Amino acid sequence: MLRRLVLLTTVAAIALAVLAPEGAGAAQPINAKRLGQQVTTAVGAAYPDLPVTRVQCPKTIKRKVGTTGVCLVTAGGLSLQMLVTVANRRGVVSIESTQAVIAKAKAEEFVRDNATLPVVVDCGPDPYIVRPPGSPFACTASFADGTVQQVTLSPSDVSGTVTITQVL
Repeated sequence: MLRRLVLLTTVAAIALAVLAPEGAGAAQPINAKRLGQQVTTAVGAAYPDLPVTRVQCPKTIKRKVGTTGVCLVTAGGLSLQMLVTVANRRGVVSIESTQAVIAKAKAEEFVRDNATLPVVVDCGPDPYIVRPPGSPFACTASFADGTVQQVTLSPSDVSGTVTITQVL
């Protein structure tokens, strides 16, 4: 039986206007500086415990509906990727995470809650686990009798919904 849990919400299609300078026509590219500011705001709102220290967006994103670009963000020491998609010719964009950001404590709690006996769980040294959907990560479950099992979890979406996919 697969179990699921949403561990941490992420940026989910935030629509923002990134306007060109006054007088600019629809052919002007998206303003990269303003886009970076919008990404900073969106990431800060989605992950308030992770201060944004760096945002690097493409210098030029055409103001054409459906055009995409990836902004690289450093937040709380983590490397995040945010997909920016132009939604209309006025420069409104959506910003979405391409990865799940999962609090280590929540992943460990999820494994503990699904164990049949009391267990100590360790999902690694980092306070957050960042993985794209479908990319597994391992936690170690240690039981009182000395038995140790590796539990593999896999995020199924960027919202942090995970399933236990394997126990060894």
